[in-house]
Amino acid sequence: MRAMDTLTQNLIDSLTELLSEPQEDSLAVLKVCAPVLIENLQTVRQRAVDRREIEAQLRRAVGRWLERHPQPQAAQEALLKFLEAELLNRQGPTT
Repeated sequence: MRAMDTLTQNLIDSLTELLSEPQEDSLAVLKVCAPVLIENLQTVRQRAVDRREIEAQLRRAVGRWLERHPQPQAAQEALLKFLEAELLNRQGPTT
């Protein structure tokens, strides 16, 4: 699983705290904090990377490399199997 940066973690913690037990105070706090929360959310969105896009790029790069550097079938299969295992491992559980 990939570690979150501090900004993302603080944003999640702040929103979780505010929304976990919403009371009248929560609305007032959200009104005051909204500009900062919006700015932080926009920053997180700008930094976000779509893993599906990275995975597709990686697969194309490996495919091009294998075209230029042919490998025995067993080695090619082992490389692709390893790549698949690493991609699945880094993505962590999806729920």
